[in-house]
Amino acid sequence: MNKYTRWYTALTERARTRIVNGYTENHHIQPRSLGGSDDKDNLVELTAREHFICHWLLTKMHTGEAKSKMIYALNGMKRGNEFTQRYETKITARVYENLKKEFSKVHSATMQGKIPVNKDRKMSEEQKAKIRATKAANPYKWDPEKLAKRVETQTGVKRSEETKLKMSLAAKGKLKGPMSEENKLKISQGSKGKSKPAGMGAKLSATVAAQKAAGTHYTQLPKQTCPHCGVQASKARYTAFHGDACRSQTL
Repeated sequence: MNKYTRWYTALTERARTRIVNGYTENHHIQPRSLGGSDDKDNLVELTAREHFICHWLLTKMHTGEAKSKMIYALNGMKRGNEFTQRYETKITARVYENLKKEFSKVHSATMQGKIPVNKDRKMSEEQKAKIRATKAANPYKWDPEKLAKRVETQTGVKRSEETKLKMSLAAKGKLKGPMSEENKLKISQGSKGKSKPAGMGAKLSATVAAQKAAGTHYTQLPKQTCPHCGVQASKARYTAFHGDACRSQTL
């Protein structure tokens, strides 16, 4: 047992028997990437500083592939968001420099012969075939129980003003109105050669028939005339593409 393992064991064992008042983060004593579980016995609550130190010690305790995994994990500790306080713990220049050097070597070896994701690349037909085969063998299906639970928790929930503001700001700068010819071409090219799921046509026909029988189909609803372009549109299309959103206002 080297000194790093002794320090790591002492830190995690102490965490089992104390109560921390304030911000803490859950830590897997045996990392999940090395076979650790989510069992209570494998979890301890650490301060942000302790959590970073533990991940730094793990890079010193292991060798080979396990060390590479721990370097990736430590590099991820630098990330922060509104739910974490990791940047309250200062990372010294020396620790940061050593981490970046080790991460650079490990990542370079991992990416050997691969084209980085941030480069302009196209998948080979072989890669596309593998992805299609994987999806066909593992079709994504909603768990009925989880879906029912999600519906139950979301029903009646209204977006807060803060959420509405975030959505509004995220949508700013995006063109409203009819799709450009470029977008239409992209969608057309992307859907070429793809067959619709079995029974989809029958389902759509049944839905349209039911809507027409109830008088709720969009072709049966009263239309509004846009004051800018003069087009008559259903309520949904008027709201999305006409009125205040009409592109003719800027022409």
